[in-house]
Order: sequence, then structure tokens, then C-alpha cells
Amino acid sequence: MRIKFNKLILSGEEKDYIVTFKDGLNFITGPISTGKSTILELLDYCLGKKNHKDYTEVKLTCKYVSLDITINGERILIERPLFSFDLPVKYYQWDENINSFSKIFGYLIVSSPNEDNSLSRFLNEKLGIPEFKLSGQSFSFRDIYKYCYIGQTKIDSENILEEKNYTYSFKRKPTLDIIFNSLNLLLQELKNDEKSQREAVNSMLDRKIAIISFLREVELFSTNDENEKTKASLIIKKNELQQSLYELKTNGKIENNNTKSIEDELFSNRRKLTRIDIDLDETQNYLIKLDRLRNQYFNEIIKIDYLIISNGRLQNIEFHSCPSCSTEVEVKDYDVCNLCGQELTEFNDEEEKAIKTERKRLNSKLTSLIEFINNQNQILVDLTKKKVKLTSIISELEVTINNIQKEFISPFIEKIEKLNRDIGEVSKQIENLNLSLNVQSELLSLADNIQSEENKLDSLRKQIKDILEDNTDMPDLMAKLSVIFEKTLKAFNFPKLTTAYIDTKTYLPFVRNIKYDSIGSLGAVTLINIAYFLSILELSLKLKKSYHPKVLIFDTIGKNLGTRESAGSNDEFKDSKIFKSLLVYLKGFAEKYKDKMQLIIVNNDYTDDIVDTDIIVKFDGDGTKGIDYGLITDITS
Repeated sequence: MRIKFNKLILSGEEKDYIVTFKDGLNFITGPISTGKSTILELLDYCLGKKNHKDYTEVKLTCKYVSLDITINGERILIERPLFSFDLPVKYYQWDENINSFSKIFGYLIVSSPNEDNSLSRFLNEKLGIPEFKLSGQSFSFRDIYKYCYIGQTKIDSENILEEKNYTYSFKRKPTLDIIFNSLNLLLQELKNDEKSQREAVNSMLDRKIAIISFLREVELFSTNDENEKTKASLIIKKNELQQSLYELKTNGKIENNNTKSIEDELFSNRRKLTRIDIDLDETQNYLIKLDRLRNQYFNEIIKIDYLIISNGRLQNIEFHSCPSCSTEVEVKDYDVCNLCGQELTEFNDEEEKAIKTERKRLNSKLTSLIEFINNQNQILVDLTKKKVKLTSIISELEVTINNIQKEFISPFIEKIEKLNRDIGEVSKQIENLNLSLNVQSELLSLADNIQSEENKLDSLRKQIKDILEDNTDMPDLMAKLSVIFEKTLKAFNFPKLTTAYIDTKTYLPFVRNIKYDSIGSLGAVTLINIAYFLSILELSLKLKKSYHPKVLIFDTIGKNLGTRESAGSNDEFKDSKIFKSLLVYLKGFAEKYKDKMQLIIVNNDYTDDIVDTDIIVKFDGDGTKGIDYGLITDITS
């Protein structure tokens, strides 16, 4: 499983502002307040964070942010409106034929993965993340991304797994189990799923056996082709018998001229009635399909109406008094909310025009469809009336013929009775064949469903096999993680390092036999946190299968460290040699795994170990050194 960032694009009114990423190390540097952290925060926003900060310069120039991303080899463009957090997300698929993203897009909403059209579920499915419930809550891509993005406030946090607040921490530990494809959590979850899936498959197999047994008992177990051929021959035989009966009744009666013309009329009307029955059945089935199509049009129009209603210009409700306390509310400008002053957003003209045009087109189609349905319903009414009338005529003719025939004794009565019995027997055989065909149709559908469910079962068994082969028992993984963690801190030249390990119960780091948050130096915490998340990534890369996205982002790695030579500091971690060792290790790590992951680092300072090819973004803060001022390149003051 892997995510690869290709480009971050801020769409401006006059130009686009683009950040291009690469495999391996992606170093972003420059003075403060130039937009370095903004890049990382907007990556987070594109991947489902509910909102973003109020970036002044971005607000002046940009309306949308897009992320060109490759997920498990599939290239996708995710586009979100800026400063309009409730509007839906657009996504586009890469089209190899045009070597660009398709113009056709889909909509997603920013909500929990419980929603079928949520961004979180979309990312889960693209990454192949199994569906889990952790403490009754759906497992989300956002849970995993917390192990990928270590922001400015988290890099020296003494609450690394949010362990000091249960409201947020209860999912962090099991998320690490899932990242490592761990035996402890995943195996039990998968075994439970495998059991449920196996029971579902067995239930369908039992049903299939019962259907086959029924068909054999009634001697109807043949292929569909065979049954159709048999049915066709029986229909021919029935028609022949009915014709013989008709001829016998017509030619075999004494003084048959008394009824011949009436019987001719009777048989003619019966054929008409059969035709009407067929037309009625076809019209009713057609109307069912038309109703489904009408419902689809209604649903599409409702979706578009929701988008139109969400437009900022239609959301501006003018309050003259507070709905809670009745205090008079100052009337603000048209473009802001009267209560909170928040700027109201709206679609741009092109998008609004496109949405309204689409609604108009669908509404026109719906109107035409409803008119057509009404016509078909009238046809159905007319056919029903014809059937009622024709049935009445047939009944009257049958009564007339019976009354006439009572006056005569047919010498062919036995033959007539035999023909009637034969016709009844053939009709019964046709009825049984129709039943067989219906049951076999159900059997074929059931077989397809069984195959689909068995494929799911095979997938679950493969996941269980992968876990067992990987031997991903969490205590063993913690032991491996501890080895990597200690090795990493040694490479950082962590002062007075005696021991370093990850506790198997809490998954928290211990250094010098002290829990990390008690070590007494934020510089130490910065190094520990970097080593902790870097070790998780490295172990994930070494496992046969893991659910780590293989991207790791650090904002301000030099926080609380001595990034430059300085004298007089009593903090042993404010040593430029440590900072140099940190950069050397990060660069070596990125080089070692460059084809398998991305390491994105933001920091103001760097040593000469970081060369130009390592740097993807460099700002100078004033735009006078031949490089960009900041993320928004055309604002310089």
C-alpha cells in the first residue's frame, strides 16, 4: 500500500501556484511566514481535514486547492474549495488516452467512512484498507494519516499518541496494530469476518443444494436450453391438440352448421384475448422500467438542487434579532453572515451555469418522460378495457354454443374428452417447465452471488495467511520497532543514550529508562518523536504487508535543537552536531528507501549535507535573491 504525492496546486484567479514532489527526500526551506507549513496543511486539507487556517495571502488570490496523487498505482486529482469547508470535494481520474485528467468528475463529501460517498471511504477503498470498527467507530484513513503528518505542534509533543486524553487516544494504539497488519488485532477481526463470510457462503450453498434437489425430485433438472426446447415442442403439441379439438367439434357434430360460425368467432376472440394479455404484460413491465428511470431523474435533480441551495448567495438569511436571546443583531454586508460575520461563499459563474444547465436538461428529460409514462398508462387502461369487453363477449359466445349443443348428442364425445385431457396434461407440463425455468434463473443468480461471496472469503483467508506468514505478533513487532528506534537515536547522536525502546503495552517510547515525556528537554522530545515515527515507517517498509501509506511529513525538525553553532547554551540538545547528524540520517534514510516512500521535511535552516537536488521548495522572504518570495509568489509585501 502506498500514497505518492505528485503535485499540490493552488488555483488562483490569474495564475496557479504549484509545488511538485518526488520520491525520496523533499526538503522545503525558507524564512518564517513564507508558506512552508501552509503546503503541508493544505496536503492535509485535501486528504480530508475538516478545515484549514485563514491564510491571508491565499485568500486574496486562490479559490481552490488540488492534490495530484497516486494511490496504489492509480493517479487521481482531488480538488477542494478553499474557505468553503462544507462544499463537496471533486475528484478526477487520470486518462491515459489523453495523458491528462479526465474532464468528467465525481463528488465526495467530507464525513466519516460510514457514508458511501465520503472522501474517507473513497481513500480507504483506494488504499485497500479493510473495514474495521474500533470501539464502535469506523476506522478511517484519517486515523492512519496521524502517523504520517507530524506538524509543528506535534513534533515536540509530550502527548505523542494523545494518550493523555482518552477521547482522542482510544483509536491511536489499535491504529498502529492495523498499520503493522498485526496479529493481535487484525487476525481476530479477520477471523471474525472470515467466520461470518463462511457462514453466509454455506447458507447460500445449502439453498443451492435445496433448489437442485427440488428440481431433481420433480424431474425438471435440465439445462435452460433443454427446457426451452422442450417448452417450445410442448406449445406446438398443445396447439395441434387444440386444432384437432376445434376440428372435431366443428366437423364431428350433428347439424354442426348451427354452431360453426359462432365457434369461429369464439376462437378468433380467444386469439385476440391472448394477444391482449401479452400486450398488457409487456406494457406493465415497460412501465416498471420507466418508473425506475423517472426516480433516477428525480434523485439527480435533488442532488443538483442541494448543490444550488448550498451556494453562498442563497444561504444569506437576514437576522434582525438573535434567535437565541432576541437581542438586536447589527445588519452586516450582503456577502457575510448576519450572525457570525463569516464570508459566504458561492460557486463561480462557470460552475453555477454548468450546474443549472445540467438541472434544466434533466428537468426537460423528466418532463418528457412523465408525459410518455402518462401515454403508456393510457395504453394500459385501453388494453384493460378491451380485455374486459372481449372476455364478456367470449363468455356470451360460450354460453350460446353450450345451449345449442345441449340440443344435440355428439358421436365423438369420447374423443373430445380425450383431447381435453391431453390438452390439460400438456398445459401442466408447460406450467412445470415455466416453474423450472424460473427456479433455474434463481439458481444461476444464486451461483453468481456465491462466487462473489467466495471471492470475498478467499480475500479474507489471504489476509489471514499474510498475517501469519509475516508473523506480525505485536510484542514481536514492538521488539523489532525498539531495535530500529534505538539505532535511529544513536544515529542522531542522542546524548547519554543508554537504552531506548518502545513499551509493548502502551506503545510509547522510553529513553534512558525514562518515559519520553519525563525526560525534561523539549529538544530530546523532538528527536524522540522524529525517531519514533521514522521507525514506524521503516518497520512498515520491511514488512511483507502493512497499511502505512509510505509517506512521512515533518514540520520544523530543528525545533528546540541547535541548528547553528552557538556558545553558552546549557541545553545539551542545542548542539549543531546533533542537528547535522539528524539531517545526515534523514537524507541517508530517504536515499535508501527512495523508490518506496516520500519523506517531506520543512525547516528554516539546513546544513551543506542537504544539496539542491534534495530541495523542492526554497523561499527567500523578499523575492530579491532570484527565488520565490513565498508560496504565493506574486505577493511581496
